[in-house]
Amino acid sequence: MYQLVIYLTVLRSCSAVIYSLNETEYNKMPPLYALDEYSSCLLEPGGTYCVADFDLFAEHQSALMDMIQQYSAHKMKHFNHTQIHRGVCVTKTCERFIKDQTNDTADPRQTLEACLNHSIWETYKIQARLNGIRYCKRASDTIDIDTYDVIVAVVYVILIALNVIGSFYDVVFCKKRKKPGNPYLLAFSVSRNWNRLVAPTGTGDPRLERLKLFHGMRTMTMFCVFFSHTVLIMAFAYVNNPLFIEKSYEDPAKQILFNGSLVTHTFFVMSSFLMAFNLQLHAEKHKLGLMQWPKGVLQRWLRLTPTYALVLATISTWMRHLGSGPLWDLVVGSEATACRQYWWAHLLYVNNYVYEDAWCAPQTWYLAADTQLFCFGLLLCVAARSKRARCSALLLTFLASLVILALHTYLQDLEAVVIQSPETYRDLYAQDNTFRLLYIRGHTNLSTYTLGLAGGFFAYYWQSIGKDFTKYKNFRWLFWLCFPLGVLVILSGGLFYTDGARAPTTLRVLYATFYKPVFQALVVMIILGCIFKIDSVYRSVVEWRGFTWAGRVSYSAFLLHTMFQRGLVGSQAQPTHMSDYYVMTVLCATIFLSFSCAVPLWLCVEAPAAAITRAAFASSRDRRDILPEDKDRSDALTDARGEKRDALTASGEWRDIRS
Repeated sequence: MYQLVIYLTVLRSCSAVIYSLNETEYNKMPPLYALDEYSSCLLEPGGTYCVADFDLFAEHQSALMDMIQQYSAHKMKHFNHTQIHRGVCVTKTCERFIKDQTNDTADPRQTLEACLNHSIWETYKIQARLNGIRYCKRASDTIDIDTYDVIVAVVYVILIALNVIGSFYDVVFCKKRKKPGNPYLLAFSVSRNWNRLVAPTGTGDPRLERLKLFHGMRTMTMFCVFFSHTVLIMAFAYVNNPLFIEKSYEDPAKQILFNGSLVTHTFFVMSSFLMAFNLQLHAEKHKLGLMQWPKGVLQRWLRLTPTYALVLATISTWMRHLGSGPLWDLVVGSEATACRQYWWAHLLYVNNYVYEDAWCAPQTWYLAADTQLFCFGLLLCVAARSKRARCSALLLTFLASLVILALHTYLQDLEAVVIQSPETYRDLYAQDNTFRLLYIRGHTNLSTYTLGLAGGFFAYYWQSIGKDFTKYKNFRWLFWLCFPLGVLVILSGGLFYTDGARAPTTLRVLYATFYKPVFQALVVMIILGCIFKIDSVYRSVVEWRGFTWAGRVSYSAFLLHTMFQRGLVGSQAQPTHMSDYYVMTVLCATIFLSFSCAVPLWLCVEAPAAAITRAAFASSRDRRDILPEDKDRSDALTDARGEKRDALTASGEWRDIRS
């Protein structure tokens, strides 16, 4: 406790240092980012445009350089201003230095360093040294259409043809003749998939109808993910007012962003909750066996992968042809290159353990972690079949998960939370050990997944015995506290944002071990409270009918949203001016574009993949049940007759619970 008091005192003293540099002094430093005109540069014959990083230094005593170094030393909340980033039209800005070199000694590195060093010295009386050239673009450079581009284009054509044929087959041969038809062709019927998209939730079984809250929860959680990624990609961009980002760390209204990544783990809870609940439904009419495990894993892979693979293929090929700009190769081209190299890690769902893969769709670490946890959770459920065995297995798993978190934090000397520092944004966490070793791995997220499993089992059991929760309504205020308490847990992560004395090891270990389970326990309480109608305040929000279709396409929206954000940043011709209004505008545009484009992706790829998988694994009786037209408006978890589908298939239907 004494150590903690000392730490908090140092924290307060360090906060005062943050404000020691006013804006007048701040503007004395060389701009962190600058971009020469890109289009006009490459219009000139032989025009060359380079994006490079430069280190600032002073051979002699310099008050300005001392100030830059002292300010940059606060790494937790400040950019590294001792390194500046430039997009330079070499043939215009550095024309004088090109002429000073002979043809035999002409070197872009030498030219860039001499050029920028001269301009920095003249203005600021300090020097600049070339750190590295990201890339150089010349007027003659073009991106040719290669074999992979052609292959992906052929895949597009095949998918369009299948959807046209399937829709035509449905209208002409099935609806008019009132025949069931071939389930594999009908999987590509756009009209049938549209009916499934807009169908109400839970027709037939009241127990399944109570799960409609998940559409709202995952849609709103997806909005939070979009928000955090919007801020991330803006900080990753070149901005002309980096002070806006640095000051955000002192704005109480923005504190929730810095530990808001905790919300992403809500998807683990929702995914495991649904798997446990639906597995119980399946066990009512089927005997569980170990053979359910490979079947369930294969079903999940077949449902997730087609949509995922198509988006990765698009990023790797045609996305790089869709725009240009000084930062296009840095933001878009680098992702395409990484995805071409590490696509296999994504399709095997191990990309969260492949550190070199940081630049290819980094947000999809969740898909890998959730798939790994699904494999473990399903095995636990089918191996432990009695109530006592499941309770023991869940308890032991939860305790083991806490030990895993504590050991990782202690032995690898990690931070309690992922520190969202400005420089961390710049390299997309590629060098952040807490993110790579603790945040994104499957086994380090086992605690939250276990809580979801427990919640699903409790929900099924209480529904089975008809437990009456009306007598607990006098304690609704405890239920209402769940949301504000969750916000407080998120805000508590701000305790570790200090450049002073590092938090004591004991505090870091304890916080890293318990903050995610505590937050997700509150989420489980909200889910159970809505299912059993303890209160109507939260329930009326998450059960809004308008969330139904958005929840169903949220997986596709999740896969697509960073493509729009990267395209925006990559096509910028000048450093962006950051503001609250600009961030909200980009967020709204991301939500609109992502969900709008997710609808056709769901109709033409995701829904057909689910239907084909369902038909391939269905028994002859189940296949007959799902073919008639009156099944088109069935919910993802149950058909119109109220018959429960295979629980493993059902949990796969809810695969779009993602971050």
